[in-house]
Amino acid sequence: MKGNELVGWLVSKRVVFNKEPGKALRANLLAMLAFTIIYIFIFNYVFFILIFGNPFSYLFGKGGILTMFIMFAITAVIIATIYSIQFFKSWREVAINEERLKREAIALQYKALKNQVNPHFLFNSLNALTSLVYQDQETAVKFIKQLSDVYRYVLEHKDNELVKVEEEIRFVKKYIYLQKIRFGENLKVEIDDAKENNFEVAPASLQMLVENSIKHNIASSEKPLVVSIYCEEGYIVVKNNLQRKSIVKDSGGIGLDNIRSRYQHLTDRVVLVEETADEFIVKIPVIEENIKTEK
Repeated sequence: MKGNELVGWLVSKRVVFNKEPGKALRANLLAMLAFTIIYIFIFNYVFFILIFGNPFSYLFGKGGILTMFIMFAITAVIIATIYSIQFFKSWREVAINEERLKREAIALQYKALKNQVNPHFLFNSLNALTSLVYQDQETAVKFIKQLSDVYRYVLEHKDNELVKVEEEIRFVKKYIYLQKIRFGENLKVEIDDAKENNFEVAPASLQMLVENSIKHNIASSEKPLVVSIYCEEGYIVVKNNLQRKSIVKDSGGIGLDNIRSRYQHLTDRVVLVEETADEFIVKIPVIEENIKTEK
């Protein structure tokens, strides 16, 4: 049994159970049965030939073949039974673990999106709207439309792990419009409209990065905040000039950590963060539509 355990361990190094459970089961059973045949042959050779002095041809006679067959059949049944039980136990644990990870991913997704409809964002938007109603009613109407679209996007995608890149870009443009009402020319956002066809990102991820740029950096007439969004070799890049605020309000637990955690459930590719003396850059992977890397 120890020998079969070693064989199983060696096979597991080549065929990962979590990724290919069926192939892992077949490979382990075949390897263990092959090991069993070799072991039984060697055992019978030592026992009947070396110890009892029978001729080598004894192993291939009726008695020798029958003995080895019975030993193989009994061992094969025991191995198959034990390993099958272990396989289904492991399979059940993997299924439970995947379900737990799925629930965690949904919880992270919900937390991320829920924080986009937090009271601070709503109050700031309503304050800006109050001023617009008296100053520019036409702009106020457009502002209300964009605000409702932002909230509609959040509600529509609260249970989704991924959205199309172009949908997320449209959403972030609406969010930026609302922020431009507050900051005016103190906030400049450049978006490259080159589409990543058939690719997806985590919903609200770009918006969260823009929000972080605004939250952590000065945006004034003397020091405008410039944010750039563009595609680059399988990533969407959000870059801003670095001019940190001395005091930043509590972020409420959202931001880069949340985005990183969400992407850990989506792909093996990681969120890249770069900081220089002048710029802060975040690159989030785009994921091919209908393809999600198994974890």
